[in-house]
Amino acid sequence: MLRFILLSIVAFSGFYLWSVFPVNHGPGEVAPNRPDIERIGWEKPFAYKSAEVIPLRKISGEVRILEKKRYFFDAKAQHSPIDVLVGWHEMSDERNIEHLRFNLDDRYFDLGYSKPPLPLNEIFNQINLWHLMASNESIDKKIKGLRKGNIVKLEGFIVDVEFENNYPWKSELKKGKGEHLNNTIVWITDLYVH
Repeated sequence: MLRFILLSIVAFSGFYLWSVFPVNHGPGEVAPNRPDIERIGWEKPFAYKSAEVIPLRKISGEVRILEKKRYFFDAKAQHSPIDVLVGWHEMSDERNIEHLRFNLDDRYFDLGYSKPPLPLNEIFNQINLWHLMASNESIDKKIKGLRKGNIVKLEGFIVDVEFENNYPWKSELKKGKGEHLNNTIVWITDLYVH
């Protein structure tokens, strides 16, 4: 029995270390383009786990995972168990990322640096915090298996979520060049991880 317990601990520890160990790609941009965001006609809201999901924009593209955080006990965890900070263009290049520290907590992120590799406005224009929602079980498994450094191709919708108690969780849409989005809830309909 003790041998089984020790083997289980070793197996769990190995899986945990693998899941938090970052994926390295070497120098160079690995996700060169900003995600495409398109206006949509009126999309009918739909129910998901005792909440209403309201589609706002269509999103597709390829991004690098800069940091991720899994939530188990917060109020939104059953709808969106994973937050990811994503980057593209110069913020997908390890030569720039290695000079920055990202921290995700409580559905927000902090950026730390001693000497930023790019002007701060360029850094913030090439990163987004995404709260991920899976449209099916297969995508849910992929989301939960994401690692820092993964390159992901995705399609889906930027959404708002209305909970049973009428508590709204809204995506922040910052209108500007390219309709840059910030602090975004993403309903994923297709996901490819490499």
